[in-house]
Amino acid sequence: MNCLRKLSAGLMGLLVCTGCAGTPSEPDIYIDKQVPDVVITLFCQGTNTSDAIQNCCDKMENDVSNIILYSDDASFYAEDGLSYRELLLKRLESGQADDLYIIPAEDVLEFDQRGYIYDLSQLPNVSNLSEDALQQSIYRGKVFSVPLSYSCFGLIWNVDLLHQYHLEIPTNLEEFWAVCESLKQNGILPYGANMDYGLSVPAMCAGFAPLYQSPDVKERLSALSSGETAVSSYMRAGFAFLQTMIDKGYLDVDQALNTLPGSEEESSLFADGNCAFISSLCRSKAFLDSYHFEMEMTALPVLDDGAICVVGADQRLAVNPNSEHLKEALSVVESLCTVETLNGIASNLGKISSARGNVAATLPQADPLVGCVAQGGQIPNQDFHLSFNTWNTIKELCVELCQGAAIDDVCREYDQLQQAEIDEYNS
Repeated sequence: MNCLRKLSAGLMGLLVCTGCAGTPSEPDIYIDKQVPDVVITLFCQGTNTSDAIQNCCDKMENDVSNIILYSDDASFYAEDGLSYRELLLKRLESGQADDLYIIPAEDVLEFDQRGYIYDLSQLPNVSNLSEDALQQSIYRGKVFSVPLSYSCFGLIWNVDLLHQYHLEIPTNLEEFWAVCESLKQNGILPYGANMDYGLSVPAMCAGFAPLYQSPDVKERLSALSSGETAVSSYMRAGFAFLQTMIDKGYLDVDQALNTLPGSEEESSLFADGNCAFISSLCRSKAFLDSYHFEMEMTALPVLDDGAICVVGADQRLAVNPNSEHLKEALSVVESLCTVETLNGIASNLGKISSARGNVAATLPQADPLVGCVAQGGQIPNQDFHLSFNTWNTIKELCVELCQGAAIDDVCREYDQLQQAEIDEYNS
């Protein structure tokens, strides 16, 4: 197996034009006849991901050939007004497509139909992924990418505020309702929700928990994907959970519908002690604000006997099957897909690792959440075993619920969308 290492410009005469306006020029490479150089190109959303990959690649050694990573990212082309997805598709359609690229989850179906996905299931190191991360990387039997990190949505609690009212972080649904009611009685808004995943994540957890924690989850997913089972048979409970939060005043609808996730408004609401907990993506950025109190991040305690969270494979690295250097491109992915390297990339990105154990050494405040994730059986934000959308659709329906729609109406709408997308998928 070839390992990846970067050669400095001073040592090898590698001149790469990156960060320039327009299309970067082809790198000018000094060729050592004794050790051939192979340039592997990577296209991604921004420099954070390419830098994280490069930092790990710099530590690798190579005895056979010099595989040089040449990374390019969408931020170079901001002036063109195209999104990353549009840029990526244009590049793949061209005759000079990249060897490696980060694939957005919502493009997997289209890219598979166009023949832009290489099946990575034969790479031995794919087995280093956690069970949930691997399952979220499979579409129609293909391992379409290797997630370089892992996304997880949980709750961040103001521990000091809870202690002020002699409360502890709840660990199950009964305790959750009791904590919310006690906070409300003391004039504290329990949940500082936002208009995005702040509404949908609690609903997904309460709705889909019986599905993903069932021993016959594969059979249940199959029934959902075929339309035999209506999605509302699960999500009705999730929408009802959100409606209860609304009806009991455990969240403020007007505040939620006017608060963007990760916004200054959300941060200030929490920092000023005007709510006891908020939803958040688990990453180092979530703990960088100047909160003057003890924080802890947990999964959502919406189960009778515990908690669960919404997870998602992140920064999905895919291989272009039309690559002129397919063998070398695969060796890059294989080299990156070790437990140690995936842990290192996650650390550099300030996120959870997609490797076995889901390590997040840089996020001690989130230890309870990471422990839950490592157990498996969490709820994927988008499950490729299903032939219809969950993440985006549920977010939109939760907003409708907050705007006054009835539970029966949003359930009926979701069932109709489910069937329409299944019909489109099958066609």
